[in-house]
Amino acid sequence: MTDWQPEIGRRVTPSELQLLLKDEDQWTRQLFGNKAAIIRGFPQVGPLQYAIAVWQNPYHAHASYFNVIGRNYHIKELMLMLKQMANKHDRLQFSSYDESPAVVRQLRRAGFHVIRHTAMGTYRTLKSVPVTSNIKSRSQLTPSQWQAVVRLSFQDYLSTHTVNPATITRTQFEKELSGADPHQPGFLVEENNLLAYVFWFEDQPGELTSAWLGGVHKADTLRLMRAILPLIQKNYQLVNGEFDDTDPHAWMVYGQLAIPDPHPLVTWQLRLH
Repeated sequence: MTDWQPEIGRRVTPSELQLLLKDEDQWTRQLFGNKAAIIRGFPQVGPLQYAIAVWQNPYHAHASYFNVIGRNYHIKELMLMLKQMANKHDRLQFSSYDESPAVVRQLRRAGFHVIRHTAMGTYRTLKSVPVTSNIKSRSQLTPSQWQAVVRLSFQDYLSTHTVNPATITRTQFEKELSGADPHQPGFLVEENNLLAYVFWFEDQPGELTSAWLGGVHKADTLRLMRAILPLIQKNYQLVNGEFDDTDPHAWMVYGQLAIPDPHPLVTWQLRLH
């Protein structure tokens, strides 16, 4: 991604940015808080009406990402500068909880189409079921079992991100997995064979969230989740999950075990060449 041309837009002060962000959701606040993002305000002169943030993700290096906040902006009018910023990237990507007709219409007119819905759902409270020794935590896995987890979860990650291909390496992916809670039950192993997995992250005290889950078969994934959710729900006030509709295992678990999210995150994409 090239540097922003100085004649396009203007610098936005922290106080100006906060005014634009005051009514935005936490997702958007995090995007505009990204220190690696290039942020510019518009119009060039006069009172600030809107701001745009552009950044890249080294784990999905094909795309250039952006978001817009404020009023009176027109995405189609921003396309020339976004394409210039994209440089070697071959697609533009935009995610938002805003599904208002005005935003949807602007994105479609600019050539974008929806590639993914991401739901954040609270798991339904489940009754306890007998748990066998086949259910393990990360700390209970042998080195070979852990490598089987890394291999399967990495394959699943690649296969669920084909529209915006992952450029992350297996080593980098394994490092990301190390941030999950190693003491939560999350792996179904039978006869030394890994059948299903789920990774848990404590985003806030008393709140646990599943981020990546999958298995050899959907039935294995569902069996794992039905067994461990009652155990986890005893110890946490809130147990959530993040689910992409591009991931058949995650979307199946979401449909059967989670409370529907009325406002999923919608991701749009435009192929440039």
